[in-house]
Amino acid sequence: MAGIYVHIPFCARRCIYCGFFSTVREDEAARYVNALCRELELRCDYLDGEPVRTLYFGGGTPSRLTSAQIGTVISAVRSTFGLDSLEELTVECNPDDITPSYVSALVTHGVNRISMGVQTFNDRLLRFLHRRHTAAQALDAVRICRDSGIGNISIDLMYGLPGQTLDMFRSDLQTALQAGVQHISSYCLSYEEGSPLLSLKEQGKVQPVDDELCLKMFTLMCDTLRDAGFNHYEISNFCLEGYHSRHNSSYWDGTPYLGLGAAAHSYNRTSRQWSPANLDTYIQSIEQGTPAFEIETLSPQDLFNEKVMLSLRTARGLDLQTLSSALQKSLLASAQPFIERGQLIQDRSTLRLSESALFISDSIISSLFE
Repeated sequence: MAGIYVHIPFCARRCIYCGFFSTVREDEAARYVNALCRELELRCDYLDGEPVRTLYFGGGTPSRLTSAQIGTVISAVRSTFGLDSLEELTVECNPDDITPSYVSALVTHGVNRISMGVQTFNDRLLRFLHRRHTAAQALDAVRICRDSGIGNISIDLMYGLPGQTLDMFRSDLQTALQAGVQHISSYCLSYEEGSPLLSLKEQGKVQPVDDELCLKMFTLMCDTLRDAGFNHYEISNFCLEGYHSRHNSSYWDGTPYLGLGAAAHSYNRTSRQWSPANLDTYIQSIEQGTPAFEIETLSPQDLFNEKVMLSLRTARGLDLQTLSSALQKSLLASAQPFIERGQLIQDRSTLRLSESALFISDSIISSLFE
């Protein structure tokens, strides 16, 4: 099985924290869609015949495309790869782009999952983040999706926002649960290179939330969502039973995927390649029939480190039996101090992070690399 990711870089305006490649040049959308369809033809052999299980439109803001434009790309994927094995077709949307007619049109194209960047239900914090929607619009968007036949709705929430209190985040979690969504992705605010937020921090105009409060928010989130019946199946992801993101799970499982569009990454089990994070360079290279991309061939050490990193992000953890005896021995020697502190748990042939260690997972995981 394989996945396909389609990067849609267009945004009406950039959020203050965003570190992803995006552009406000929406006048190039039609040309970009044509380039995506052409790229499908040029790279039709990349997945080596593996059936496509998931298709994911991310961004940027995919909902800045018309439903017809998204339908055009879906049709091109179907013509090139076939979608008989497709289980999940996700489109990321901004709440203020959601209308009944728009979502109904997406459903006719086969979309069965919507992922919405809500971030918070606090209007003051939404304005600070330069989000275009209000809390009321976000809740209305969830209702519209549900009424239009989307039974799998995910929302993003952020915590650790400047000026955000523990009670504010508790309110966000309760509002999300009352809205009836099936999946929640929640991330601690990070200060990304090149983002306006990092610049404000460096100028002393924004004071980051201290680590202690961020940890309290993370703990509150884990407890609240668990009590509401959500599975904490990956560090930043929670779902009701059966509603995990199949596309994102494929990244963590090492499943091959084809990334289409500017700045999109692809992986085929032996190498990783990515297109330029430049709209003009991407479109021109595709129109000329020679896709521009960089490629990294993954060494055995790279593959081991990625397996450790991705597996330990999940609730399932790392299956030690998938490693050679030498790698098992080396890994367990590195893991022993964390096992003794209760931060890593060895359960027969599985190694996983304890929930209390998830908040500091990066430092633990990196200590296990070869």
